[in-house]
Amino acid sequence: MIRRHMLAFMIAGLAVSSVAGAQQRVEGVRDAATAAVARYNADRTLRVIGVLDVAADRTIEGDVAVLNGPVRVAGRITGTLVAINADVQLAAGSSIGGLIVVGGTIGGRESATVTGDILHQAELLRYHLAGTQLIVEEDPGYDDAWWTRRPRKRPEPSNDRSWRDLTFTSAHTYNRVEGLPILVGPRVRQVASWGRFTLDAFGIVRTAGPVQWDRGTLGHDLTSELQLGRTLGVGLGGRTFDVVEAVEEWQMDDAEAGLAAFALHRDFRDYYRRHGGEGFVKLHAGVDADLTFSLGDERWENAPERDPVSVLRRTDPWRPNPYMDEGTIHLATTRLRVDTRRRASSLWGGWYLLAEVERGTGRLARDPGMLTVMPYPEDVAYTRGFVDARRYTRLAPDAALNLRFVTGGWMSGDRLPMERRLSVGGPATLPGYDFRRDWRVDPDVLTCGGTMLRGAPALCDRVMLFQAEYRSDFRIGWVRNDARDDWWRPGFNRHAAWVLFADAGRGWNVGAPGLTTYAKDDLPPLSTFRADIGAGLDFGSFGIYLAKATTTAREPMNVLVRVRHRF
Repeated sequence: MIRRHMLAFMIAGLAVSSVAGAQQRVEGVRDAATAAVARYNADRTLRVIGVLDVAADRTIEGDVAVLNGPVRVAGRITGTLVAINADVQLAAGSSIGGLIVVGGTIGGRESATVTGDILHQAELLRYHLAGTQLIVEEDPGYDDAWWTRRPRKRPEPSNDRSWRDLTFTSAHTYNRVEGLPILVGPRVRQVASWGRFTLDAFGIVRTAGPVQWDRGTLGHDLTSELQLGRTLGVGLGGRTFDVVEAVEEWQMDDAEAGLAAFALHRDFRDYYRRHGGEGFVKLHAGVDADLTFSLGDERWENAPERDPVSVLRRTDPWRPNPYMDEGTIHLATTRLRVDTRRRASSLWGGWYLLAEVERGTGRLARDPGMLTVMPYPEDVAYTRGFVDARRYTRLAPDAALNLRFVTGGWMSGDRLPMERRLSVGGPATLPGYDFRRDWRVDPDVLTCGGTMLRGAPALCDRVMLFQAEYRSDFRIGWVRNDARDDWWRPGFNRHAAWVLFADAGRGWNVGAPGLTTYAKDDLPPLSTFRADIGAGLDFGSFGIYLAKATTTAREPMNVLVRVRHRF
């Protein structure tokens, strides 16, 4: 029996490769995109948009830059040929002064004469034209921090200048509590020689019915920050909010969770309401790293499921949103983020690290919905940690090995609130095991007993997860299209790749020894971890994967369609 699931995919780091003829000096691959843009924008460069075919009896003097191609050269180009998002085919006996290819393939270079350097970057270049000049567009930043709060910010302008606008947009997600949240409000960015000031002030309108003039429909999210120092420096800021927040945001991002809810009537998250404010101090080192200290005072509340529209299974009931602990909480948090995946010097791979320690104190009504009597508020004090570490390694121009290690949970104090408990299992962590359907797994090491309760909540005090994948490019150039158009096309916007992967993980509780409980200083034996293996085809904008549990043989194979990388 095969079951189908929908999942999303996170954007991975740039995949680049460099090639050279037998007698060429090869520049660092990081120079390819920079060199291509500089040549294209040079005054004396011959610019061509579309197909370029240089016949055997034709000679072009100087540099030539081609957008979107393809390019076929049988004759001679005295300068450098630049191909951006275009494939290049060199005929036998052809001659060019140099070659720069970004977002395309090179064919026939062994039988052609290239007197200068060859630079090659396989990843497509995102750009727009301002008159005759080509302007590079920044890719959306890696934004999978498990503490990150909506709304997601739009990509900032590529030039570091002041600007302001009035924003009307969605929160880029969809769920069974809010439907599609709409954000309305001003955004301001003021840049000076000493740093910058940013302000995002949004009102939130939730579209899930019933739509009423109350806090179930309306909310707000206002964040401001004063940053001192342009590269190295410190930031001071604050935030006030009334939002619906996801539990375990680290497992999958807003886009993938929203797509599953809207299209398949499946919500892979649980939710609670947060109302309050926080202040923070941030030490930043460019875009690669920052260390944030924050103090918050907020109120947590239940967020019952509503009835938003979905494409399929419209008449089926939604999975109930589990009851959450309710009350006031004071949070002191330290967060570290390090991300080297976008560095020019690490385009062959990079590191990604997210680490957080949270100290919470307050007064909460514990375990609502699990007790036969109304829970009374009690004093709570706990410490919780979380680490998400990833390594991306390019083994060859068309092959990569990516590794991920996640662990976190209770460190000291009282039991964790429902809002801070953890789980594994499902398409984002162990795709060989169904999400929150663990009655076949005994003991329940994925949710620590949550599948027996309303809404199947996450109940683990701690989790540990290992993920690995090997991917290799098929080099099928015809399935790509222009990066400028891929926002509306259904996929095939990068080289196709095949992927092999494996995962292992489990959750457990802290306390008296039991089937899913261990002493606070003990780790479960590796033999108790659940594992799966799988394979798939990744076409860039989406992928199709098969995953099979290996430690529980009776688990059937799962089929997944994903629109993000696994991690």
